[in-house]
Amino acid sequence: MASNIHYTIADADGDVSVINIPVEFLSTLDGDAFSFAVEYGWDIINPLLNGTLVSAGITIDIDVAGFTNAAAATIADVQEKAEFVFHAVGGFLKRISLPTFIETFFTGAGAGKEVDVTQASVTAFNTLITAGFHEALVSTEPLLPVTDHGEDIDAFVVGHQAWGRNRR
Repeated sequence: MASNIHYTIADADGDVSVINIPVEFLSTLDGDAFSFAVEYGWDIINPLLNGTLVSAGITIDIDVAGFTNAAAATIADVQEKAEFVFHAVGGFLKRISLPTFIETFFTGAGAGKEVDVTQASVTAFNTLITAGFHEALVSTEPLLPVTDHGEDIDAFVVGHQAWGRNRR
């Protein structure tokens, strides 16, 4: 499957635009190889631009055909969301919004506005975000979620109902 190398470019007014370049990786690569690919691409693009590089990265698309993924429930609505707020070691907050959140996972069997942290699925999600993804088949070290500032997430703060922009 194709992946994308992306570069965010700013102009003199601070307006930004993103360049996406689809790429196909034909072998297993580590983080250093990905960094090299992104940097090498920038070395080729940079002489063509007047703007400045704000950020760069890579997204990896994978085939989800084998994932457990039932059809959407008839009541599913991407505007109905739960927002989870986590604390990071440096004091920053990380917010993660989950669209089509199952209503009964809110307090009061769906009548409340707060996420019900006693639900096993909610507890599992919070643990995954604060303790990391650990899969011995891939690595002995957990993959740790971080904030946009690269700080480790250390605690769940609150989860609450959040409507999308069309349903306030």
